[in-house]
Amino acid sequence: MAGATESSVSNRKNYFLVHLTNLFRYLIVTSNPNEVVLCVSQLVQRTERLTIIFQVLRNGLDQNDFINVNTFGYRRYNWLDWIIGIVSLINGLRCIVLICTSSEAVTIILGDPLFRFKDRQICITVSFIVLLALIIFREWILTLEAKGSLEILSIWKYCGKDFNPVYLQMNEVNINRFRLTVILVSLVVYFTMLVVPVFLSVGFFTPLLTNPWMYKTHGLVIYCFLWSLSDIFIASFLTNATLGFTWYLLCTLSLHLYRLTDLLDRAGHLKKSTKGAFNQRDIELLSLLIIHRINSFELTASRLRYVLFYYVFVSASSGDLYIFLGLVVRIYNDFLANLVAMIGVFILPSIGVFGLIFGKSASELDKLTVILHNLTLNNRLSLNMLNKIWEVMERVDGPYNGIKIGDFFTLEKSFFIFFILENISTLMLFTVNIGPLLN
Repeated sequence: MAGATESSVSNRKNYFLVHLTNLFRYLIVTSNPNEVVLCVSQLVQRTERLTIIFQVLRNGLDQNDFINVNTFGYRRYNWLDWIIGIVSLINGLRCIVLICTSSEAVTIILGDPLFRFKDRQICITVSFIVLLALIIFREWILTLEAKGSLEILSIWKYCGKDFNPVYLQMNEVNINRFRLTVILVSLVVYFTMLVVPVFLSVGFFTPLLTNPWMYKTHGLVIYCFLWSLSDIFIASFLTNATLGFTWYLLCTLSLHLYRLTDLLDRAGHLKKSTKGAFNQRDIELLSLLIIHRINSFELTASRLRYVLFYYVFVSASSGDLYIFLGLVVRIYNDFLANLVAMIGVFILPSIGVFGLIFGKSASELDKLTVILHNLTLNNRLSLNMLNKIWEVMERVDGPYNGIKIGDFFTLEKSFFIFFILENISTLMLFTVNIGPLLN
């Protein structure tokens, strides 16, 4: 029986490794298209299943607009959600007590891993802020799902079975680009979510092994070990909730971005046509398609604007804080200070690159306006058709198109520059005003 179980596990690992090899081969050389589609679809299914296991979203990509909220919010009778909520509340209250108390007996019972260490209060305060931000984000996302506000994420749910042009409504070139994006994002998120519990275990158990007071204070090791188990449990679920929803978000926005690119290809192909009657019919169909896709894109951007604002604000604040604590304060010890600073340096450019890539949507719409204008000049169209094209041009050129960050900011390609400059100025402000007080 044991041999059969080991054989089954081994076969599953080999099966997954074969498909992973095919995916990497697709990134380098041309492979069998059907085989590639099968591998990518299975990767999407695995990643979606992992997000459901970590309670990122209850239904994965199979979202709907039905309201499913009662007195207890989204939880109802899901015992895992209740456990995550209760453990989060307990750990939050524990952090508050550890920050405020000066009693060593209380800190021992609450399993303070930084017992009598330098910068103990700063570390616990930062941990509490991060915990609070992750809890708010997870509760918010699951509440939005329960209220039926995330059905916009199901726009690419068919990719779990096949990258069919009928469902994706794009040409083959843009489908391949979208598929490649899904591969890269899914691989990064899937393996990161698997590694997160291990990484957090090392992070929480390291202070227990390096703190000399653990071996001198009676009962401290036991309490710290028990509390660390709850810390690892809740931190794994909350961190993976953020990573998992990032996967849904990036793939959904990528689909809209490639659909806009597909509109450019269609309009460019139509521009090369010279038959007036043929153009008139195709221009009418193109105009309807443009309106439909921009409305769909605007709905997605509008629904997710506050979520994106929360992502950018919290990530930027965390990056600035980590760099400040690592490079200026030199928190805890040199190793941890350098590690925290590296995390902060990694966070800020990542957000900037996100803005640089997805801010492309605004420039794509500008190009579409130019092509539509050329169509009106190079073709003999009826007055009604010209009015229709001008209406579409006005819709495309509207000030509200693009990915929104909150209510007052639309993502553009210049976001990268402004974002980096703003964060550099913030770091300089902290360093000049708070740095001398620390010394």
